[in-house]
Amino acid sequence: MKNSTKLYITEIIEKDDCPFTEYEIYGFFTGLVLSSYKKNIIEDKIIKFLDVSEKSFLAADNLLEDIRLKIEDSSFEIYDDENNDLDNKASSISEWAYYFLISYDSKREHKDDSEVQEIIDIFDEISQVKQKYRLDERESVTKESLNDINSFLVKSTLYLFNKNYDQ
Repeated sequence: MKNSTKLYITEIIEKDDCPFTEYEIYGFFTGLVLSSYKKNIIEDKIIKFLDVSEKSFLAADNLLEDIRLKIEDSSFEIYDDENNDLDNKASSISEWAYYFLISYDSKREHKDDSEVQEIIDIFDEISQVKQKYRLDERESVTKESLNDINSFLVKSTLYLFNKNYDQ
């Protein structure tokens, strides 16, 4: 995750003593960016689901814009490859995918689009990585698999964004 994104997420967590992890927040906000919610609905979802207050709205607005801009210029990433803690990477992508699904409005926007529904189904499976799967004992295999999953999430996010804004 890029520095500016991490900065806004950290600000939200610290201002409201938010109990969610940075990847849960990151996934949730990414789902909001890809949905066509109006600003008041986005703010309502942020308050009700993440239990943050209005004092975090500036950081929340900045985070939404930061994610949108990174998606638009194809510099969006979920995690970077510098962290070698594979268990942490697996947790990060699982949390990101789960909270993305919570905030993304796929049913209303693309209920008859089989490609989008397939992506959402795969995101759902990815969100369960830590519960349903064990990491391979061979570090190189696990690292490659997690990088492939991360790449899929990034490419799919870009695809969903473009699909939403090409209509």
